[in-house]
Amino acid sequence: MKLSELLKKCKTKFTCNNFRDLKILGVHTHSSQIKENYIFGAIQGEKFNGEKFVKKLTKLENLVIIIPEISKIKINFTKNKGFIIIKTGNVRKLISEISYFFYPSFLKEFIAITGTNGKTSIADYTRQIWNKKKIDCFSVGTLGIIHKNKKIYDSGLTTPESVVLNKKIYELSKKGCKNGVIEASSIGLHQNRLFPIKFDKLILTNFSIDHLDYHKTITEYKKSKGILFENHASKNTIAVLNSESKFIEYFTNICKRKKIRILDYGKKANFLKIHEIKKIKSKCELTIIIKKDKFKIILHCLSIFEIYNKICALLCVFGEKLKKSDFKYLAMLKNPSGRLEKVKNKKKLNIFIDYAHTPDALKNVLSSLKKNCEGKIITIIGCGGERDRTKRPLMTKEALKYSHKIIITNDNPRNESPAKIREDMLKKVNKQEKKRIIEIPNRKRAIENSIKILTEKDFLIIAGKGHENYQIIKNKKLFFSDKKTVLGFIKEI
Repeated sequence: MKLSELLKKCKTKFTCNNFRDLKILGVHTHSSQIKENYIFGAIQGEKFNGEKFVKKLTKLENLVIIIPEISKIKINFTKNKGFIIIKTGNVRKLISEISYFFYPSFLKEFIAITGTNGKTSIADYTRQIWNKKKIDCFSVGTLGIIHKNKKIYDSGLTTPESVVLNKKIYELSKKGCKNGVIEASSIGLHQNRLFPIKFDKLILTNFSIDHLDYHKTITEYKKSKGILFENHASKNTIAVLNSESKFIEYFTNICKRKKIRILDYGKKANFLKIHEIKKIKSKCELTIIIKKDKFKIILHCLSIFEIYNKICALLCVFGEKLKKSDFKYLAMLKNPSGRLEKVKNKKKLNIFIDYAHTPDALKNVLSSLKKNCEGKIITIIGCGGERDRTKRPLMTKEALKYSHKIIITNDNPRNESPAKIREDMLKKVNKQEKKRIIEIPNRKRAIENSIKILTEKDFLIIAGKGHENYQIIKNKKLFFSDKKTVLGFIKEI
């Protein structure tokens, strides 16, 4: 595609120096991937500024470089005649737009899910239902890009950078993929990684505290979530909203203003009302009202949030055409890796692994398991370094509400002091509560010691990392799996 064709499609404002109508062969934001006739977006990343890598590209003769309007880079066009410089007020937004047009997709349906918790489960359930319906599909999110039940790519981000995302979707749609679902994180939305994609359905799971290290205030966090509904709807887009979510009015008002049709679900919903939930041992009896049709269904599950996530996935797939017979798919769904995952073991101990790393998610998991536990609840928690510090004491507070014993350990300390993180987690704990808390910094030892004191009727919950198979300590990513640690230790005892 010619550079002029690409730029004509873009609405983001820019200026261009040394223009030549090159035939563009690729787009990227990593200098190591740049070749002749490529467009390089010099974005400001978490650790590196792309502008610093421009000098390494001077050996190339034909290259388009996108830099900020206010940039310290000085290009000598006499020496670098092949450089075409594009300046813009938002490099991320323009490179997202360019990659979207350069790597077009041909999907029949594309769904985006936002919310503090539940995104991964709903995305995975949605993909599972599509698979059951024999629809070629993929999911994008915390678990990576999944296609035909296999992980084909993992960027390490919930919402991948736009260039990578658009290229992967382009490749999948060329192979015949019809449907896709993606987790839209607040940071990904704020950084325009999804711009200018228009989705067929926009999903809100729930809203609670998270990512304040990045957004600074709950208001800014809320606004970032709102970007999905503000900027990514077409005239036929449908919004699927959890009627019980905090700030639901905020998101509902955006949808009404943008004339987005709303399908809500929950106890307060108009479209799919969850009239009643009765707990019967490990089962739940649901009374559902949809289109004036009232009926009961039985689900095998441990938690209320599992029910909500699975029902939301049904709405993702069937939308307003959802009917009673479609609820049969709920019994076919399996929880994704690290999402309230019970670790099967020869000792038949009740050990669960969950990704819960926000106070609200931890509350949901622990309150659900407590209702099913005949013995004691033992909880292992930690908090990530260089992340939202405000939630650290709140995680401990929630764990204390539902646990008989808490083990505080290391999560991903990154470049922060692990001892300081644990100290923050204990800030609002009184003397009486401290008697129920043990500090074991080494995560492997924390898991092993917890298993040692576990009895047949007790529940052990290892929270925070879920599917992750690493720990980030300083600048090193070291292999570590909660699940493999559990299974390895049980073999020894």
